[in-house]
Amino acid sequence: MLLPLASGLSRWVGRRTRPRLRWAVLVTVAVGLLVTLVAVTPRAAAAEPLLPPPPSQDAFYVVPSDLDARNGAVLDSRPVLATALSVPMPARSWQIKYRSVDNHGDPSAYVATVLVPLAPWLGGGARPLLSYQPAEDGVGLKCAPSYGLRAGLGLRAGLLTGTNNSSLETTLIAQAVARGWAVVVPDYEGPHSEFGGAAGYAHGVLDGIRAATHFAPAGISRSAPVGLMGYSGGSMATAAAAAAQPDYAPELTLAGVALGGMPADLKATMLRFNGSAVGGSIMVIFAGLDRSYPELDALQYLNQAGRDAVANSQSSCLNDASVKYPAASLATYGARPDIADDPGLTRAFAHASPLNYPGTAQAPVLFYHSVLDEFAPIEKMRQLAARYCGDGVRVHQETSAAGEHGVYAITGSLTAMDYLRDRFRSQPAPNDC
Repeated sequence: MLLPLASGLSRWVGRRTRPRLRWAVLVTVAVGLLVTLVAVTPRAAAAEPLLPPPPSQDAFYVVPSDLDARNGAVLDSRPVLATALSVPMPARSWQIKYRSVDNHGDPSAYVATVLVPLAPWLGGGARPLLSYQPAEDGVGLKCAPSYGLRAGLGLRAGLLTGTNNSSLETTLIAQAVARGWAVVVPDYEGPHSEFGGAAGYAHGVLDGIRAATHFAPAGISRSAPVGLMGYSGGSMATAAAAAAQPDYAPELTLAGVALGGMPADLKATMLRFNGSAVGGSIMVIFAGLDRSYPELDALQYLNQAGRDAVANSQSSCLNDASVKYPAASLATYGARPDIADDPGLTRAFAHASPLNYPGTAQAPVLFYHSVLDEFAPIEKMRQLAARYCGDGVRVHQETSAAGEHGVYAITGSLTAMDYLRDRFRSQPAPNDC
């Protein structure tokens, strides 16, 4: 849900902001574009064509018929060139396909990208592993983070054609690589792009960590400290994994979790999109809800025009739908004028909302959130933080007026990674509860 990032960044940097905040933006953006130029070998730069085929045309993404393996088992792998906005990162990178369980409880094969910095780890102990969940935010495989990491800005014939929402966060992944951390980036929506499917999210993330630590060429120690990080839509997948870890992957020990721009209540976020410049996002949200939870019949809350628009958005990312259906609203596409207040719609959205995820995280958690966030209401994040506190989780909140939802993905990332750095060093986690 990082659609407004580019436009928001250009507006915010141009304002009369404090020099330190402007510097934070410039440093964070630059680290993905300048640091990644260091130590990139000619062999890596020539490893693949400028714009790889989309996942729908790539046999690597096909789910094999034989899934008789443990969860997290690596089924296939290949070296790839991972980029930050089309600039190669200084890391050895692979795509791995691994066994997991989808949102419906069926065995499946997910894809993740594993990055290991070329520079040796000098920080003491095992090199840390960060599982970074970008805002996949779509119902088509072209929205997958693995594709955004390879295709970047979508350079074709000298033009920037764009790829997907996830590609905007590749500079943040480059920041983690620059810190010397290994990174695993899962396509946590799975091969059927089940946007909003909490259980599938959790399995995809946790089995991605298992697969990364079992993938011998990466050389990631199974004793490495592991952190989780995600912003916006990525924070939903991160929260699902943190809550499910004690039961689903008890052998994993998480050092810390960073949740940014958290849409704790998906319906509240959908209503913020409603009628806005990115109102077409509603179509992808309903498509994802219907795909992840077909038993809820989410489309009953739309009129025929709304159902047609959802049918026409079955492979869209949020940005695609926003262009296709500008300023879309429930007033136009809802089954009734008052559909936003329907209790059934509220219950349907609860399945995909972090406020209602089952389970409790064991690792300490950071919430970082802009008080100016226009898409993820901060009061909903605070409700979730209070619930975590009630469950005994060590919770720390960092809030800031440094930009709205999209811009704070950048300005807040330094805070998030510093928090995880301290957890990797086994420093006591701050607790605001």
